[in-house]
Amino acid sequence: MKQQKTRSASFLLVMSWIYLILALGMIGLALYNLTRPDVRLTFAGVTDAVFLIIGGALGFLAGIFGLVSKQLKRCRIMGLVLLAIAAVPLTINLLVGLPFRIYWKNIAVMVIPFLYLIAALLKRSEKKPAVPAADAAYAPVPSAPQAAPAAQATVHPENKPQGEEDKQA
Repeated sequence: MKQQKTRSASFLLVMSWIYLILALGMIGLALYNLTRPDVRLTFAGVTDAVFLIIGGALGFLAGIFGLVSKQLKRCRIMGLVLLAIAAVPLTINLLVGLPFRIYWKNIAVMVIPFLYLIAALLKRSEKKPAVPAADAAYAPVPSAPQAAPAAQATVHPENKPQGEEDKQA
């Protein structure tokens, strides 16, 4: 019998595949920007490229974790780490005072880790499905609790009323 995947599990799988593909693209783009002949090595440009390479390598690892890992804690931790790594260049560019055309690129880089983290959190919080209707017919029916036997009234000889001791003698 084929097991049907939930929406949150499918969302995590899709985000993992997207992350695998985009991580390779991020690494390639960053390396191209650093090695082209007309490159100007500015602080912001180098920082963006270095963090794209680091984020791409960790993103590739996160994509693999999302596909094969049964431990969602790893996926959540990787999502948080990737989100923090993506936020560093944005923070640096904000502090340096670069124009807005630079910010949108940093914000766009933060979208994928955010969606990956949301997918891992949704999969973690999904409820386990109840017994399917087809399997319910074969599930054991719990029996009703059996009534406890009636308590026998045993009276200890020391606790008998006074009149009853004389009857037995």
